[in-house]
Amino acid sequence: MTTTIKTFGLGYLLLGALILTSCGSQGGTAGTPPAPAAGAEQGKTTEPTVAEQIAAFALRPELQDADSQAILKEHANDPLLLQGLKEAYGLPNEGLNAEALALQAGQPGLSVQATGKAGYAQSVAWGSISHYAAERRSPNYSGLNWNYDGCSAPKGLGLGYSDFFRSACNVHDFGYRNLPILISIPYWPYNKARTDSAFLSNMRGLCNSKSWYARPGCYAAAQAYYEVVSSAFGWTKWHR
Repeated sequence: MTTTIKTFGLGYLLLGALILTSCGSQGGTAGTPPAPAAGAEQGKTTEPTVAEQIAAFALRPELQDADSQAILKEHANDPLLLQGLKEAYGLPNEGLNAEALALQAGQPGLSVQATGKAGYAQSVAWGSISHYAAERRSPNYSGLNWNYDGCSAPKGLGLGYSDFFRSACNVHDFGYRNLPILISIPYWPYNKARTDSAFLSNMRGLCNSKSWYARPGCYAAAQAYYEVVSSAFGWTKWHR
């Protein structure tokens, strides 16, 4: 009888050991959670794409008018539009770098600041609205073309900003009417792009005078005006 009990006891001990070993092989070492699957990165979030962020802005009540919706749809993947919307809402953003924006169109070696009359024209065309107004009253050089013809709304949009952006358009007209004459052709791409980026900056400056509710739509409209002049169509107005 004693031998039988010992035999059964030893058998139960061996069976228990086998069960524990089997459980350990399925779940890892006791007390240690299983390792994550290969490629899984816990706690890491993915940055939303430009398109996803613009789509989120498109849901905001301030941008539900037809024009704003059309602009956000047409430029749904435009980092510059996204930067502008963030700026309009007072969100962290990298800011508008007119110089860097212009360099996308012109080679760095062909972007040097001109001197004399050409340099003066650049400073007016790339400056603020108030600077343009002051220089127009008392220009440093004669023979410059200070004429302007206002703003035209981008085709297909019923934007009511032609009058609102008029002063920014006047500065832009000055650049287009003078720089092609004063700057040699190899330097045209940068000078045109720099004039266009100054135009966008000045329009945004005007938008900042609007209420917080109207400002995002104004920034979207400014983007639409900028896209027109910075496109191939803008070149038809550059060399007159």
